[in-house]
Order: sequence, then C-alpha cells, then structure tokens
Amino acid sequence: MTYQENYSAVVAQENYCLARQPICNTESETAAYELLYRNNPDQTDARVSCPHEATARVLTLAFMDIGIRPLAGKLPVYVNMTDELLLRKDILPKPADQIVLEVLEDIPPTPEILDALKDLKSQGYKIALDDFVLNPKTRAFLPYADIIKLDVMSCSRATLEKRVSILKKQSGIVLLAEKVETWDEFHECKAMGFDLFQGYFLSRPEILNNRPKSDSGMLIAQLLAEIYKADPDVAELEKLISRDPQLYYRIIKYVNSALYSLPNEISSLRHAITLLGLDQLKRIVSMLALAGSSKRAPSLMPVALIRAKMCQNLAESRGEQNAESFFTIGLLSMLDAFFQRPMDMILEDLPLQKSIKEALLTHSGKGGEVLDTVITYEKGMWEDLSSSEEQTILTNAYIQSVIWADEVSGITSLAKGK
Repeated sequence: MTYQENYSAVVAQENYCLARQPICNTESETAAYELLYRNNPDQTDARVSCPHEATARVLTLAFMDIGIRPLAGKLPVYVNMTDELLLRKDILPKPADQIVLEVLEDIPPTPEILDALKDLKSQGYKIALDDFVLNPKTRAFLPYADIIKLDVMSCSRATLEKRVSILKKQSGIVLLAEKVETWDEFHECKAMGFDLFQGYFLSRPEILNNRPKSDSGMLIAQLLAEIYKADPDVAELEKLISRDPQLYYRIIKYVNSALYSLPNEISSLRHAITLLGLDQLKRIVSMLALAGSSKRAPSLMPVALIRAKMCQNLAESRGEQNAESFFTIGLLSMLDAFFQRPMDMILEDLPLQKSIKEALLTHSGKGGEVLDTVITYEKGMWEDLSSSEEQTILTNAYIQSVIWADEVSGITSLAKGK
C-alpha cells in the first residue's frame, strides 16, 4: 500500500487536523519541523479535548500510519508532550534521535518527571522546554534540556535580551525563538544569540524596495514572463533556458525522473516540450526557476510546493475546472518571499490571467478563496475553517501534498548543485 493509500484509509476513519511548521537555523535553512495537531475539528478554539490522547495519536499517525519519512524526511520533529506520556516513556516511537520531546510549560519538575527526562535522554531523545521562563522552580529542568524555546511575543525586547543572556551561559543549550512573525524580528533574535527560529516570517518577504535585479533574477523574471504568455514562443523559451546551463540540466533531469516514467530518455528541451506540452512544462519551469532563485529557496521551496499542490487538490475536491491554475496560484503566492520584492511589482512583469493576479494580490475569486483556506490550514488556525467535514478534506489534501512535495524536492534540490 502506498503512503497516499495508507493515509487515505486512516483519514477516512478519523476526524482530525495535522500539519507541520518549519523550524529554521540562522541561515534560514529548514532544520526541523514541529507537528501541529488537533483531535477534534469541531472545537471553537485551538485547545485539544484530551492532551494525552492528542499527543499519543499524533505520534501514532506520524510514525506508523503515515510514516515519518513523507512528513519530515530525515529532519527532527518536535512533538508536544504531557506529563503522563513522559512517565510512560516505553510507548514513545523510534528513532529516538529524530524526535524532540517538548516539555510544556504547565508540567511541574517533579522527581518522577526529572527521572523520566534523564532516562529519555539516555535513549537518544532530545528535550525541549516550551515557553520556558527561568525561575527557582523551573531551574530543575536545565540539566536535562537540549533546546529552550522562548516566545518572543510574550515579553518586551529588553526582557527577552536579558533571558537570552542568562540562558546562553548554560553549556550546550540551543535557544529557539518561537512566534517570529517578521524578518526584522528574525534578524533581531539572531543578533541576540538565538540558534533556531519558528514562525510565519519564512513565508513572508523581506522587502528591499531598492534592491537591484541580479542577472540571474532578470533571467528568471524573463523566463516566467514568457512561459505565462497566452501563446508562449517555444524558440524564445529554449533561448532563455539555454542561457542558464544549470537550469537546462535540471529540467532535463526532472523530466527524465521516475515522476514521469517516459518511454524514452529526453535529450533536448524541444523534445521535452513536445512530449509534455506547454501546460506541464510551465509547471516544471516555474518550480525549478524558483528553486534556484535565491539563497532562501531551499527553505521556501517545500512550503511553496505543498501550498501549490494543496490548492490543486482542494480545487479538485470541489469540482473546480482547470485545477492546474490553482496549482499556479499556490506556487506563485510566495513570489515575493522568493524574490524579496513586493508582489505587485513582481506581477507587473508577468502576463498572468486576471483571475490569477487578483487571487495573488487580493485573495479574491475562487482562486483567492482556495489560497486563503490553504494558508489558514498551514498556520494551524483550524478554528477559522468552516466545518469538520472540510477540515477532514483539507487534512487529506495536506498530507498528500507533503508526500508529493517530498518526491519533487529531490529533483528541485539540484538548484543547489546537490
């Protein structure tokens, strides 16, 4: 049974929401994921009805029903723990070295909990202290902590700087800033000494209005402009792609991959266009062009691919015509983050359909509605979605998109010459 078939069988029997949020390092590269979960989509807020059950279920889903590989590859995953599950440490899944156990702020440092943490560390699990505030009581956790998460929105900058200064003196502790909303906050936290960062800033642009276009950036803009014309000029496409040997190679490599199972090896771009058609080539060129567009592309690309595929999956589930256009909307919705320029300035150079531009700029129309829904799900704001039935459909679409993006990312990683 494939991952998709296995997951669909599970989701048909359960009613829950599951997503992941990237955690990045100081170079804005994805370093880990936190698994977000709610076991009762009918709730009106984000709290779970039974924390023990929720954590046990997310571990079962991630490591057994779906599998950790399509969810996170080889990267670590952070999972919220409860005191009960920490004490019942024998039921935690393996591999231990891929799991970071988050000790929530309401768990007291009792002798039993501290003994459990000591044992879990000896098994290879990493321990993170969530929403940590140092005081005489919580100090008992420090000898067992690998990572400390600080909520940057919960206190003033001066208080945050003081906390970082104190905690940095603890040997071997990694500091993680959570709820980082903007690139300004990212840079501030980086300067304070944080090692890891979590929040929505990654999917937002760091706007540099006077930033000149590089030669490679201009080539990508020209390429995207040509391919999104109503009647693209194949000869012009070949000419533009040929100016970037790495991009040319990636396209041929991608099309020759097992994703397409073509009967003959493709040796030229003209051959690829003939076999695939312009619509499919448009998708491939867009993905690979963005994958090599900036130093932040390796972190942004998985998010963009999941968003694009989820938009398409959701459009198909709703019976929308031309679901490919919804994929385009999802993929291009992060152009500003890729190119570090305002979206309206970027779209001036692209001859996109009016409905696609409106979806990207104002989130209007059916495309904008689907995009809004997908972004809401990404953020774990499930209480804002309309019904448990829709949330089940979205969860299914999300995990299938994660699996698909994992397959695709092996080819798009060639953007970095891997």
